[in-house]
Amino acid sequence: MAVQPVKFVALTEELEQIALDYQSQARAILRKNGNDVTGKLSNSIKVQPAQSTPTNIVIPVTMLKYGDYVDDGAERGRGEQPPVQAIEQWIKQKRISVPKQFKNVEQFAFVIARSIGKKGQRFRKAYPFIFPALTYAVEKNLQPVANAAALDITFSLQQSINKSASLKK
Repeated sequence: MAVQPVKFVALTEELEQIALDYQSQARAILRKNGNDVTGKLSNSIKVQPAQSTPTNIVIPVTMLKYGDYVDDGAERGRGEQPPVQAIEQWIKQKRISVPKQFKNVEQFAFVIARSIGKKGQRFRKAYPFIFPALTYAVEKNLQPVANAAALDITFSLQQSINKSASLKK
């Protein structure tokens, strides 16, 4: 008799909870560190549906590429200038005073964006949030994950025993 693979239904649910706790904690760390000025980065952290195969369970979590730069710190090289609207929003939210040589916030933001595009941006300090959020979520859910895996394995073994017993009759 061939052994049937274990269907990790309860485990998948617990792993999904880890992903949701990660999402929540990552957003909280971004806010605490002052790296969520526009809210775009934290709102971009999305938990995708679980994908299960006989050998693994994957729960994709996606976010804007910018998250890597915030997490690791980065130096932006010359190239494409950032969106003026994003810089304008950043200026307003940080309550930065517009120098007198500029007519308005939009003009000031345009000059900053153009300068970043031409010269790049000096190294930005790292504000780790990915690994700390993941560590928090895993530690918080360690016991429920172990319990769920044990439950799934026990259920699978019980089904195999019942099936084997019914075949012997």
